[in-house]
Amino acid sequence: MGRNNQQRRAAKARARAKDRRSSPTPSGSAFGMPGAGPSGWPFAGPTSGSVSDDELAMSWLHRLMRLTDEGQRERAEEAFFEVSASIATPGGRRSLVGHLNRMLTEGVQDAWRLGWQPADLLRLAARNLGAIGSAVVGDAVAAQLGRYAAQTVTPSWHDQLTQAGAGVWWPRDTDPLTARAVSTPDGLVTVLTEAVRAADFLAGLPGLQRLDPLPGTWRPARHTGAGRGEQAAPVDARLLERVRALLAKAESTTFEAEAETFTAGAQSLMARHSIDQAMLAASGERRSDDGPTARRVGIDRPYETPKVLLLDAVATANRCRTVWSESLGFVTVIGFASDLQASETIFTSLLLQSTRAMTRHGSRTTRGGQSRTRSFRQSFLTAFAHRIGQRLSGVTEEETASARAREGGAETRRAGPSRDLVHVLAERATEVDATVDALFPQMVHRSAGSANDHEGWWAGVKAADSATLFGAAEQLEAGG
Repeated sequence: MGRNNQQRRAAKARARAKDRRSSPTPSGSAFGMPGAGPSGWPFAGPTSGSVSDDELAMSWLHRLMRLTDEGQRERAEEAFFEVSASIATPGGRRSLVGHLNRMLTEGVQDAWRLGWQPADLLRLAARNLGAIGSAVVGDAVAAQLGRYAAQTVTPSWHDQLTQAGAGVWWPRDTDPLTARAVSTPDGLVTVLTEAVRAADFLAGLPGLQRLDPLPGTWRPARHTGAGRGEQAAPVDARLLERVRALLAKAESTTFEAEAETFTAGAQSLMARHSIDQAMLAASGERRSDDGPTARRVGIDRPYETPKVLLLDAVATANRCRTVWSESLGFVTVIGFASDLQASETIFTSLLLQSTRAMTRHGSRTTRGGQSRTRSFRQSFLTAFAHRIGQRLSGVTEEETASARAREGGAETRRAGPSRDLVHVLAERATEVDATVDALFPQMVHRSAGSANDHEGWWAGVKAADSATLFGAAEQLEAGG
């Protein structure tokens, strides 16, 4: 656990302790046993009628949160059944559910202030909680965002919810936890148990770099740099459709040579668009507040390291930089908007292509019969990332050289000075580097893994190096 995480948990623990000291603690218990429940768990069990349902629910929740925070899962589960027995009245259930719903939505709101986005929360919840717990977090995210007018929330946030399959699905006359309990075979106690874990998960989140405005503060006309706003339509929709058509062909073919050709065509189109955007900006046709931005890309298990290498290779070819937050399961990609779009779109396709090519090789064993499938696949994906990065960068360099040649020819036909493409691209690279330094002032550089399976390495190289990477863009433009 990181130091910031520990400090946040310690602060939460102190706050809970303060609340416990201020909570009513009459003698006796709901079970008639002074000072302890059936499992030996100490609690301030008020007798029926000595305090309100609301106070009783809060008293139980404080203790359940403490047990969950301390990792005492079995005792927390036992305690929750005690809770369900002791507040079996409709009023008690309403109080407990109401407090938990508020804790969850407030936890989500705190996460926004800490720099988290919906996709970040849902991804990490899926890694750390069970199916019910991560669904509870999704409900809390949807409920919290639903409090704001759509035009005041960064548009991509609602897209992130949709892509994760989350949203407001419960009837207006009920609440998320009650609705979730009705739809879950194990019922209310199971859902509430997972909700407590979800609330503890939200309370322990570390701080991240804030990439977008807080919900309620975004405005459509506001397009500022990284950490303050979002670009509108960074890539022309028709161009993006052509790129995706090429990548769809790459994903559908079973021939590696064809897949590589179509992928290179997509890279060529995006590189050409990036150069056009850069020159428009240099000529003053771009808004002065249009600078580098950042977005987070999830990295799923297994084989996270070679997947990160692949993303970095694609991002580098598109003049972006990457920062891996390994424990949180994502990579932050920093660059200009059109380059970010290219990086994410092409990476998503290449990840599918490389995984499919890798699995075609099947399992591997040593001469002694032991499995070496994992090392083979790790090496395969690492080699694929290394080689495909070289080839995509080559495509970008060729497009840059072609643009410079066109620029030189145009310069001889017109009077007046012109911004040289090399200088423009160098300035943009400097801007990207400055944004990285601003977002990650304490970034640590380290090696991102290696390959130790000779066969896997060369199989990966072959998969990435088996084709001539030219002609796909022209083929698509010609209707081929």
